[in-house]
Amino acid sequence: MRNWLALLVVLFPLYKSNAQQNLFNIPSADITPKGKFFYQHQLNLYAVNELETKSHVVYGLGKNWDIGVNFIDLPLRIGNGRFVSYNDDSNRKPLYPLLIATVQKQWDLTNKSQLNAGTQIGINLSSNVGNKNFAFMNFALLKLKAGKKGSVLGGPYLSNDVFVGGPSLLQPGYMLGYEYKVSKRILLMGDFISGTHKKSQTVLGAGYNLSKRLQIFAGALLRFPNQKLQDGLVVEINWYGWDYQGKH
Repeated sequence: MRNWLALLVVLFPLYKSNAQQNLFNIPSADITPKGKFFYQHQLNLYAVNELETKSHVVYGLGKNWDIGVNFIDLPLRIGNGRFVSYNDDSNRKPLYPLLIATVQKQWDLTNKSQLNAGTQIGINLSSNVGNKNFAFMNFALLKLKAGKKGSVLGGPYLSNDVFVGGPSLLQPGYMLGYEYKVSKRILLMGDFISGTHKKSQTVLGAGYNLSKRLQIFAGALLRFPNQKLQDGLVVEINWYGWDYQGKH
């Protein structure tokens, strides 16, 4: 019952929030302004001493294009041996950590809707060149605005097992998300990724605007739809190279 309730919350039609280049686990369909940088750092905590780190840097090219670099899926364990771990064994996918380049383009359909298409392409990191593999995720997202406080978004993706794991080489599915501005400082946010692989999860959370360029978010990481995953906690920090509450 909790998992179905979580999915209903993700699907509930909320309204537009402040700029957010990524939700917790999916792109937000926002584009970084021309000549500006955006940085996001995320920690997934599964236990007191077990976590995973992800970092994203995005640069705006103008004309509704942006590019970036992601260093993601790096497990860290405090105590009990090795602090940093990795997997470059092709028999146990997904592989990690990953160094990924990103490209994204946005089209304005109406004054209340945008369509984004993008790709994330890279390799897993390994000391053995022969153990490096190609990872990718392609996606398209339709973003709908309602009023002045929030938005919902959703669309398909196609990834491979190096990126997300799973029972087959290619992993198609869909992503859903929402953003909602409660007040000038407080925001609600959540996302959902379908499938039966490592990234098939739901995150429900909230954020706080620390300043005009800095946000912090926290959310519950739920093992839904993939019941084989772990529940956890997500902590995310966003830094903007511009005043995201004002004009670009």
